[in-house]
Amino acid sequence: MVNDEMKTRAPLLEALANYLEDGVVRFHMPGHKGGRNLDPLVRRLVGEQAFALDITGVEGMDDLHQPQGVLAHAQDLLAEAFGADYSYFLINGTSCGVQALLLTLCNPGDKIIVPRNMHKSMIAGVIFSGAYPLFVAPEVDAARGIALGVTPERIRKMLQRHPDAKGVLLINPTYYGTTSDLQGIKSAMVPFGVPLVLDEAHGPHFYFHPGFPTPGLAAGAAAAAQGMHKLLGGLTQSSVLHVKGESLDRQRLESSLRLLQSTSASYLLLASLDGARRQMVLNGRMLLDETLSRARWAREEINKIPGLSCFGRERAGTPGCADLDETKLTVTVKDLGLTGQQVELILRYQYNLQVELSDLYNILLMVTIGTTDSDLEKLLFALREIAARYREFAKNCELLRRAEDLLEEPMIPELVLLPREAFFRSARVVNLPAAVGKISAEVVTAYPPGIPIVCPGERLTSDIIDYLTLIKEAGLRISGPRDATLETIRVL
Repeated sequence: MVNDEMKTRAPLLEALANYLEDGVVRFHMPGHKGGRNLDPLVRRLVGEQAFALDITGVEGMDDLHQPQGVLAHAQDLLAEAFGADYSYFLINGTSCGVQALLLTLCNPGDKIIVPRNMHKSMIAGVIFSGAYPLFVAPEVDAARGIALGVTPERIRKMLQRHPDAKGVLLINPTYYGTTSDLQGIKSAMVPFGVPLVLDEAHGPHFYFHPGFPTPGLAAGAAAAAQGMHKLLGGLTQSSVLHVKGESLDRQRLESSLRLLQSTSASYLLLASLDGARRQMVLNGRMLLDETLSRARWAREEINKIPGLSCFGRERAGTPGCADLDETKLTVTVKDLGLTGQQVELILRYQYNLQVELSDLYNILLMVTIGTTDSDLEKLLFALREIAARYREFAKNCELLRRAEDLLEEPMIPELVLLPREAFFRSARVVNLPAAVGKISAEVVTAYPPGIPIVCPGERLTSDIIDYLTLIKEAGLRISGPRDATLETIRVL
């Protein structure tokens, strides 16, 4: 256990401060030597201090791949803060942690249960590991066009069909803030003796305030990869990985991280992780109290605006939405006769406001410890004006009407080859109608609801081609294929 005095320390930040105070003459990388001879625009925008802190694993700074000094100490404090047995800093994003978990759990050909609305990092991890993905369909909110979590019953049925699966890897929470019933899922998994691991990229703040959904480790997960930059104070690309219990091979996990992480670790990223952890330990409850209060007020005000809606905790307890992170504001705009993408552009170029993402029906707003009352007042002013201006357009939006029939749960195609095998096979480009019966060489995902329609190694049937044609005509946003227009597709 770490004593209370040590919890207030930030070992890596302190080591960096000492390095600067010592005035060390740098005959090591990086080449800018602490910020000398910078491009003038870079100097003005980024500042010299950032470059002064941009050092490498020199004497006194430890080694991310074999930590024994300040980094080891900082990671111990990280584990203590999150209730983990051991934790790791990640400087290649949460993607790196997810991929390390897949490499740890699976040898080539081993089965792993994953959600069909998996993040692209999972697809990459499946390819790296050579795993056999067993896809579980999430629940879908067709009215809003978003994928939710998965249910315990679907996990139980999959494990009954595939008791040789090596584990279950889920996204929790989803991008839109909905969570699965992790405790129910964990109970369903007990007879099979396999670990539950999480892509918890959007949930590190759950650990520091009781007003959020149950954290993954507290619900029985063996590991959770988190993006400290998404909602807390880390710099972009700074993430962490926590492990609890003995169900994962720690040596293999660390070997996997050494394969995936850069050998030139950014100490700017590492320092921001150390500071973000300390901030949550010291002030997390207070900061998140304020954040939740702002988010709840904003949701209430948005729901007063005619033509807009923003679902909240009333949805909790339904299939695929055991609970909700209230700091995620999913604002459904389709009743204005506008797409989410159109509203995003109006907000950006007419009101100087930038949302987190948009899809056909929604915009997603993230309220965090950095959000102010003034930010929300500007947002609400803009949304009120937009709603008043466009509400009469709703009946004229043919695009939205065409899309409504496409949001039922898509089929999961036949997996002919493992994604890894498909990735390494030679591929060719064909016109979409000519792809019937062929095996896809790429992933195609439509937003909404963000579920891959086809993945590498899956067979393209006439039903799938018809569905792809419909989503193209309906104007849904396509992600994954080389040809985003879907005029063509790559096949083996």
